[in-house]
Amino acid sequence: MSDLSINSEARFLLDGVKQNAPLEWEDIKIVADYQNNSIQPSLAIEEFSFPLESRDSINKWISDGLSNGVGIFEGMPFQLTLFNNQQVEEDFKAFLDFTNGYKDFPQDGKVDVSVIKDDSLDNFFEQVEGITYGYLESIGVITSADYVKVPYLVEKKFNMFEILMSSVVLYLMVKELAEGVEKLANAIADVVGLSLFIGTGSTALGVVVMTILKAILILAYVAILALAVVELSKTLFETLLPRKRDHLAIPLRTLLKSVCTHFGYGFVSPINFLDEVLFLPSNPNTDEKTLAGFISVTKGTQSGIPNVFDYGYKCNELFTIAKDLFNAKFTIVNGEVHFRSRNDPYWLQQSTWSLPDVLLDTKQYNTEEIKPERLLTFRIDQQDEWTIDNYLGTAYEIRTTQLTTIRKRAVLLKGLEEVNFETALPSRKNELNALEKFLKEVAGVVDDLTDFFGKPTNFTQQIKGRVGVLKQSTNWHTVPKLVYTGGGSKLPVDYRDKWNAKILYDLYHSEKSFVLNNFQGQKTYYKGVSIPFGFEDYKKLTINSYFYFKGKQAKIIKFEWTIGRDKAIIDFWVREPYTYNLSETYINPS
Repeated sequence: MSDLSINSEARFLLDGVKQNAPLEWEDIKIVADYQNNSIQPSLAIEEFSFPLESRDSINKWISDGLSNGVGIFEGMPFQLTLFNNQQVEEDFKAFLDFTNGYKDFPQDGKVDVSVIKDDSLDNFFEQVEGITYGYLESIGVITSADYVKVPYLVEKKFNMFEILMSSVVLYLMVKELAEGVEKLANAIADVVGLSLFIGTGSTALGVVVMTILKAILILAYVAILALAVVELSKTLFETLLPRKRDHLAIPLRTLLKSVCTHFGYGFVSPINFLDEVLFLPSNPNTDEKTLAGFISVTKGTQSGIPNVFDYGYKCNELFTIAKDLFNAKFTIVNGEVHFRSRNDPYWLQQSTWSLPDVLLDTKQYNTEEIKPERLLTFRIDQQDEWTIDNYLGTAYEIRTTQLTTIRKRAVLLKGLEEVNFETALPSRKNELNALEKFLKEVAGVVDDLTDFFGKPTNFTQQIKGRVGVLKQSTNWHTVPKLVYTGGGSKLPVDYRDKWNAKILYDLYHSEKSFVLNNFQGQKTYYKGVSIPFGFEDYKKLTINSYFYFKGKQAKIIKFEWTIGRDKAIIDFWVREPYTYNLSETYINPS
């Protein structure tokens, strides 16, 4: 608790200028509510009532919006400082919020206005709700330099018709070419034979000349046929094996950091996946084609930011995706937005508050938090059949039951918790399909032919080079994907082992388990506890609400404090098990 009390000297500043004290400021009440188990609270602060010169300064700030000032839509800095003769000093820094409860009373010579705590998480997220990634891109906060090219292929899941068609056409071409080569070989043999055994008479010479001409014609025919095979092969490869393309994507860290940068904050997070996972927006673009129906211009995603139709285009939606993925929390410390998982040791390591020794006369349990059925899911995309066919890792199910049950009808476990990540998992091309294997053999023949005629091609390597990139069943996909690349642009061979719903549960979401980690998810609640409290306590708890209680992890849920008083009413929880009669079953659907 702070050594400062209501008898300490107080100083009030508006925009850095000392002012008269607000009316009855000691009775202003602050209610801090740590909703959704957040680290920093949502603050409800009663309105301050400013008299005389303070009122004039506030109204001038507003009226300056008509001339050269910032006006009503920017909060005016407000600071309350308490200090005593031991030089102990505490500050309450905030901004006046003219958009919430502002009232001017000219007859009474006062103005009422609410305040927002400086570095308020509430205020930050209210601002984030009002912008999109399209806007950040338009003003240059996000640029093309932030994007990563992701190579991909369009590969139909079923292609039996293509295999049959290509088999017939190429069989006929190669058969005709083989017969032509045979005829050419026979013609050359005839020329050689005649030259060796026929005399020099005019009749014999004529036979030789005619045989040579025949061989030349066959050679020309074979050459023309070979070129036709090459051109037709190119057309077939282009038609049956769509060329490799590029999508534009963007790292998750860049998406989060750009928003923080826009509002003047730094961004700190130790979560490595933010660098290793790319957000790939949906792709509404279709390829441009020639009159003959062949692709002339391939069109992947044209920008790395979320598409306007995607969940995540609004900046607050992307923050929600990130928070759900990593079971994480945000906090603002010294001008930096920290993004960390709930099980990050940082929260307790940075805790500086301790609970005074007080009487705890009632307790409750967090039984409402346990759900017997919990489900973590990525989405599937009906436009991309590979998200359905390659389903393993897309979902993970956790079922909690009692070890011992007397009457099933009396079991009190009920409810479902589902965390949907609003994005799909990508699929990697791990091997050549049946069509590609067939065409690879044909490509080898074609490459040999073109090399023989001095115009070498490289169809075989082109086909082999298709392995290792992202694949999708159509070019048009409607659900954004989260692509694990490990920091590069291609999916590693073991990408699905490193990035899936089970991994996210094991690393981040298991802290909510009522069974794992020594029954860590079980908590005891203490509510309505009266404790000594001052400005120092307020400052510490609005930065970090964790603390230790008798050697156990604990956290403030809510506190209510009147500024001029030295007591507050708090609610908090302590991690401690209250039942061992539970077990979990894990299901990894495929």
